[in-house]
Amino acid sequence: MGLAGGTEPPRKGDAGGLCNYSSTYDRGATIQHWQLRDLVHCPSKDEELFCVYRHRTLRHDLASGKTEVVQELPFEPTSMTVAHGYVAAGGQNSQLDARRLGGGEVVYKGHCGGSVNNALHIGRDASQQLRLFVCNNDDTIKVYGLQGGALATVLRCPVAINYCALSPSGRHLVCVGDNRHTYLYQATPAAYRQCGVFTEACDAGMCCAWSASGSMFASASQDGSFPADADQCNCRSFPPISAGSMFASASQDGSVAVWDHRSSALVAHFLTPLACRNVKFSPAPLDLLAFAEHRSRCHLVDCRMWDRQQVLDVGGQDCEPDISGIAFSPSGRRLYVGTEGGLAAYDIDTMGRRGFPTYELC
Repeated sequence: MGLAGGTEPPRKGDAGGLCNYSSTYDRGATIQHWQLRDLVHCPSKDEELFCVYRHRTLRHDLASGKTEVVQELPFEPTSMTVAHGYVAAGGQNSQLDARRLGGGEVVYKGHCGGSVNNALHIGRDASQQLRLFVCNNDDTIKVYGLQGGALATVLRCPVAINYCALSPSGRHLVCVGDNRHTYLYQATPAAYRQCGVFTEACDAGMCCAWSASGSMFASASQDGSFPADADQCNCRSFPPISAGSMFASASQDGSVAVWDHRSSALVAHFLTPLACRNVKFSPAPLDLLAFAEHRSRCHLVDCRMWDRQQVLDVGGQDCEPDISGIAFSPSGRRLYVGTEGGLAAYDIDTMGRRGFPTYELC
């Protein structure tokens, strides 16, 4: 696998000093639906990435340069996820293909009903069972067991759901969809019960995520509100809260919000020039938050000092590529930003991050 170009792309916000550009690999990740951008995953090895390319899911070994097809599909995926030894891809017309990595054993193959499969998520629920969560445009989240592929339950939601994420403990599910709200569900082995509604965005929610400790969740929205040449997104932050209860969501108005689900308190709020499509927390104990705009820019934020941030411009002069996904490596040593033209890699100073107290101890 070669490197694209050979020169470092221009970047804004380097004063933040949270990461450094490493390289760009000439392995792109294609986008089937213009709004759905979670198509790059790095689940188990720092230099092994899974990406969607046309009608295939590919595994790239960046160290050896080898690429392997893990799913050959009769559709171009709108959604894809990899976790716990499984890979799943969803399509525009409710297509779903889920299989075990390694042997390729098919868990589910066919149509799951509804329309567009907007997002997929794999997690271990409160009963310690591996579940596949399928967010569909028919206002449902369908939950499948990964042992046999059987439908376990269906969450009927107020709107079409664009993304959901299960907390690390398996006790809460956060989701966003085609309105301005972020919904929190209590997850039990028997059922999912709505237990909170959080509202900061002015448009549809596009993505959400939990912090590694399960203390924070974040959401991101779609429609931006700042000039495209802004060096940093606008940030509002609030008094420190224990890291054990926060999540984040990204919405279509270009906002990213971080909450503490125990107190319902807003921890931080960001506004970006363009719609936000993806949001991810770093592995513990690095305390970083990354979120990507519709094209060109990815933001990296220090969760210990919310106003400290770095803007990564993955484009070049006269080039603003659409971003197809972002992923931290399992160790947190790298942040990957995918575009249709290649995968940009940024090195994070993990030793320096580990040398300071985590957000939870501040």
